[in-house]
Amino acid sequence: GALWMCIVLNPHCKLEQKVSWLTQLKKWNGMDVCPWEDGNHGNELPNLTNALPQGANANQENMGQCKSLEYQHLPAHKFLEEGESYLTLAVEVALIGLGQQRIMPDGLYAQEKVCRNEEQLISKLQEIELDDTLVKIFRKQAVFLLEAGPYSGLGEVIHRDSVPMHTFAKYLFTSLLPHDAELAYKSALRAMRLLVLESMASLGDTSRPHHIASVVPNRYPRWFTLSHIESQQCELASAMLTAAKGDVQRLETVLESIQKNIHSSSHIFRLAQDAFKIATLMDSLPDITLLKVSLELGLQTVPTAALSLLLSNPALHKL
Repeated sequence: GALWMCIVLNPHCKLEQKVSWLTQLKKWNGMDVCPWEDGNHGNELPNLTNALPQGANANQENMGQCKSLEYQHLPAHKFLEEGESYLTLAVEVALIGLGQQRIMPDGLYAQEKVCRNEEQLISKLQEIELDDTLVKIFRKQAVFLLEAGPYSGLGEVIHRDSVPMHTFAKYLFTSLLPHDAELAYKSALRAMRLLVLESMASLGDTSRPHHIASVVPNRYPRWFTLSHIESQQCELASAMLTAAKGDVQRLETVLESIQKNIHSSSHIFRLAQDAFKIATLMDSLPDITLLKVSLELGLQTVPTAALSLLLSNPALHKL
């Protein structure tokens, strides 16, 4: 749109040319997809987002990259290679868009819209049953996002104000876990960070690192959705704790990530409760490692409550 504005406003263009361009623009504006430059190939391009269940393109305003394949200057048949379909391509584009690093916008409405659009797109993806082809796509995109540069929200280096990847990472984790647990945990652990809180640590009481969240809303940048974001971070951690039951090494790794990245005392205590429930869920003997995780998290946040928990549960006496 900006490019066409520059062309149409060119003072050296004749009126006849402008009228012709206006007619062409009105024609193209009614098309579902962008045409080629000569305007003769618009109908040959597939609308890949329509390959997802109805409504999947509700996220298109903030997930513009999710529609990027619509605009490739190739006829439809050139997209399809062995094992590919419009559905697989649409899923892959959705994963690319969800994993892109993007800066949190200003304002309550815009920030809520970011969360809502992401959750809507993930909700539509969850309706799709993963077959071998889609699992390969998930693996490929997870590896790419972990190894990619500054455009990836799961890359090693991200901007402090980047939209966190917790919600997307939980979906990626649960999807990959049955097929590639190592990659699932690697992606989820990378996504646990919340740099906007870490960067504000020096502004608060550094002797109480888990109370940073109370400082941030009154400081720049203003993240109105911070409580929701921290809840999603907690959900991701809880999913990893649940899946890691019985695996001592993974539980220790998840515990370290929780202690490093989660700054809310209430969420850490909630995870302590979750760990205890998971450890004692079955009729068999409780998971000792998970009980230790529960106790350590509880002592870290609310010592009195954790001690009460210890005294009232015989299962914890061995610890």
